[in-house]
Amino acid sequence: MPQHNDSAVSKSETEAANRVVNGSAVEQGVVDSVSELPAALAGHRIGIIISMFPELHETFILRELVALERKGLAFTIYSLQHPRDPITMEDAIRLSENRTRYSSLITPATLGAFAKTALTRPVRVASAVFKLLRHGYDRPTDVVKALAILPITLYFEQQARAEGITHFHGHWANIPTTACWFLHQIYDYSWSAAIHGEDIFSPNQFLAYKLEDARFAAVCSGLFCRHIQTELNLTRPHDVHLNYHGLDPKVMALSADKVFRQRTDGEPVRLISIGRMVPTKGHDTLIKACADLVRQGVAVTLELIGSGPIESELKQLTEAQGLSDHVEFRGGIAFDEVLEALQRADIFCLAPRMLPGQPPDGIPNVIAEAMALRIPVVTTRVSAIPELIEDGVSGLLVPVDDVDAMASAIASVVNDETFARALSDRGFQKVGTLFDQNKNIDELLDLFSQYLDKAPS
Repeated sequence: MPQHNDSAVSKSETEAANRVVNGSAVEQGVVDSVSELPAALAGHRIGIIISMFPELHETFILRELVALERKGLAFTIYSLQHPRDPITMEDAIRLSENRTRYSSLITPATLGAFAKTALTRPVRVASAVFKLLRHGYDRPTDVVKALAILPITLYFEQQARAEGITHFHGHWANIPTTACWFLHQIYDYSWSAAIHGEDIFSPNQFLAYKLEDARFAAVCSGLFCRHIQTELNLTRPHDVHLNYHGLDPKVMALSADKVFRQRTDGEPVRLISIGRMVPTKGHDTLIKACADLVRQGVAVTLELIGSGPIESELKQLTEAQGLSDHVEFRGGIAFDEVLEALQRADIFCLAPRMLPGQPPDGIPNVIAEAMALRIPVVTTRVSAIPELIEDGVSGLLVPVDDVDAMASAIASVVNDETFARALSDRGFQKVGTLFDQNKNIDELLDLFSQYLDKAPS
């Protein structure tokens, strides 16, 4: 059992946490008055390359782009795929309509761009393809994907040149950064990477090779950052920087007035979990832990938000555990509805696990959002989560796939309101320190400012 920490959050700690809230006063589309755009970025326009914009489970990228827009950064988004889901968020609609360029992979325009470039820069194109084959042979599927996006990448370059793009920034370690690398190899554009954990832990010769050409890399967790700095044998590991994500402005606005939710007598404990219905999220562990709690006489309900390939399997497990009256599957819902559900919850639970061949989660944004809303968190000790959750202080950490430990941790929060309130307070303070939107965006802008006019050493 973790030690209970009953001390209140100090005034200075609360002020640090409330920095998260202060940045939300800026109206949508208005340059943030908290800090000005660095002078070195005046006249620059950044090309943001993303596999698919917007993507429902990549709202952290949307938040970053909105924050950069508010700071006054000039940028255009180049999406390598059309969105597969309806666009419902206002910011996503605005950015997709006003700032995003789309194209199918193979069209007369993309093939024309490839043919023109192959005729005018044949040595450059052949050299880039040769380097890709030479350094990416250990991952043939990735090589095929990289070759498939070459025509659309060159088509986007034509648009980028007309729009005055001076630098490209690719999200994720896979295909978008390869597109940036192509543009550097063929047209000498400078580029940088935003790495969120995709495939950095599996053997990947080409990742290390192409990062040598990047001006810098911004990495979303200390775990991922240290891995890239120490395990990829880069010649410039000092150009790999930690840059945490920020919280959604809607979460920040709610966080300002949110207090710990106190249950009334006889009210069931409301558990909530948010995440895609995939094996790495560990929903099965949580469902089994709930079954244990019900058998112990604890009145609990569980709200599961998310959709995915194993949803029917999880529903079958729920029925087999006798939890049909205790678990509600909400599916994929709008973010406003997610926030409403979070505000009804007593405990946020997530049981992620790492599986061979599957990239780790890093720090799931839903954990940070729950903490900002003063909801006690119970999760697993995996990946970069311990950077945010200090066991027994800002939340509870349990071993992966340990149903008994998950049930016991939830029970310890249910049975001790003073402990639950302390986790709520300390969690709020910790997330305010690490996920301060203004501070983290200013750090990213400083990186752009530092590296845009500086060639790699």
